[in-house]
Parts: sequence; structure tokens; C-alpha cells
Amino acid sequence: MDDVEGLKQAVDAQARALVIGDLALFAAYATPAALAQFYRAPKFGKARRYELEDLRADGAAATSVVRFRGRAGYELHAAWEQTATGWKATALSVPAQPGSGTWWRRILARGTSGGHPEREDLS
Repeated sequence: MDDVEGLKQAVDAQARALVIGDLALFAAYATPAALAQFYRAPKFGKARRYELEDLRADGAAATSVVRFRGRAGYELHAAWEQTATGWKATALSVPAQPGSGTWWRRILARGTSGGHPEREDLS
């Protein structure tokens, strides 16, 4: 098995573990520092499915982007390194998605100008 195929299997196994809720298996594919980054990142809803959007390998280093979908979607960006025991995510981030945030902030942002709702004189 070549390195890229092993990387793809690791990314797939980690994403699948997150969808089924097996956090121990998810953590097995990441360093403690990467897990801390992931757990602090905002995520909106439980993931129900995923798709691998991008995978790039350069020797013993790689990056991946996995899109999770469910009640709300998010992307998981990861930096990977090949270790003696296999591929490990060394950095995990969930970038802010357009339109993400609490529902009431999104609704209040509609129809506003300069942060204040436009008012109409009804007299």
C-alpha cells in the first residue's frame, strides 16, 4: 500500500468515526494538540454524512478537507503527518462557514443597515 492510499484510509476512518459518534476512534487518528483544536472549534449540529473534498500529500506531510453534512454542515480542515504508527492529524480546524451562527443573529442581520433595522413611519 502506498502512502497516499494509507492517508486516504486514515482520513476516511476518522470522518466515519465522527459520523457514527465513535470519539475514541476519531481521537486515535489525531494528536492531543489537534484534538484540543477540534473540540474548541464551533460545530453546528451532528454530522450525518461526509464527503472528502480535498486531499493533498507531499511526502510525510499532507492536508485534507472533509465536508460534514447534517442539521447544519461544516468543513474539517486537517494537517497530517506520517508517523511510525500511521497517519495522524496534527492540526484540526473548522473554519467559519457563510451563514453559520445562531439562527437569531442571521434573522436580525436581514433587512438591517449599519446594524440597525430600517424603520418605517406608520403615522
